[in-house]
Formats: sequence, C-alpha cells, structure tokens
Amino acid sequence: MEEFCTCGARLVPDARFCHKCGRPVRESEEPLPPVAAEAPPESPPPPPIVEIGFQNRAAVRIALFAGALALALSSIPISPWLPVVTLLGGGALAVYLYNRRTEQSLPARSGLKLGWMTGLFAFLISMVLMTIAVALLSARQDALERALRDQSGLPPDMAARVLEIIRNPVELTLSLLFGFLTFSVTAALGGALGARVFRKH
Repeated sequence: MEEFCTCGARLVPDARFCHKCGRPVRESEEPLPPVAAEAPPESPPPPPIVEIGFQNRAAVRIALFAGALALALSSIPISPWLPVVTLLGGGALAVYLYNRRTEQSLPARSGLKLGWMTGLFAFLISMVLMTIAVALLSARQDALERALRDQSGLPPDMAARVLEIIRNPVELTLSLLFGFLTFSVTAALGGALGARVFRKH
C-alpha cells in the first residue's frame, strides 16, 4: 500500500481515500450499494363516491330541484310528449348538477338512482298540487268541471274522463300507480343516460 498520496499527504494505514485530496488509493473490496431509482410520485386516489340515497343531502336537494323544474316545464301546453321529455331531461340534469357539485362522475347505476329520486319528487309535488286543487274545487262540482275543461287545456272528452277517474276510487288508485311508475321510471332512465353522457374522462 502506498504511504504517500500524489498530493504529498501521508496516507493513513488501510485508508481507501486520501484524507487531503480525496483520491482513491486502493480499490474497494465491497461493492457500493446500487442507487435506488426514485419512484415517480403517486397521484392521490380519487375520493370515494358517496352512495346515492336519501341520506345524501346533496343528492336530495338536487333531485328535488330537478324534479320541480321538470314538473314546471311539463305543464307548458306544447306537445303531449313534453312531460316525457322533461322527465328524461330532469333525470339527466340532476346527474349533471351532482357531478358539478361534488366534482365526481356518477356511474350509470348511481345515475339511475338519482334520476329515480328526481321522478319521485316530481310525482310527490304533482300529487300535492293536485290534491290541493281538487280539495278547493270539490265543494263545487261545476267549478271543478269548468276548471278541467277551460283552464287545464284538456279536450272535453279527456276532461270528462279525468272527472270519472277522480270520482272512482279504484280507477284513481290505478291512475296514481301508473303515474308514479311513469314519473320514476322515465326520470331514472334520464339519470342513467346523463351518467353516461356527463362522465368525465
């Protein structure tokens, strides 16, 4: 082993490097450990999607707003298909607003649930308004008939049919069940469609 380094410094016995200039004076007997490659920084996991249901306050508020808006637009006498279109749009609108509110993309199943809630709220609001109107006009049958014939925009034969349904408890129950299924299923389909259309890529 060398006693002096090329820089003139006296080497320490069994030294691997010169303590003055740092020049290696003998080969290392042990291999240097490999330098570990730095792992790329991991992106934070996306926040978990909160289950859509009546315990989800954001979902309830959005479904109530979308259902009320869809019901209001469906009352415009433009086309007999307008209620179906507005319910579909109401379900899709609820999904869009929920995505914007929570910055998450709902899967189709959650969109279906949110749309169903939208249709349910629209149906409940329509039942409350209809019950109030019938209760106010039931004392005067002529006023009820005149309101259905003149102010509802229904044809005379359809207005008479509505009066028959109101007076018959069995037909009224079946009509309410059919209306509930129509509202909820149509808006649920709109919610599932909205979940696919407004999904973030």
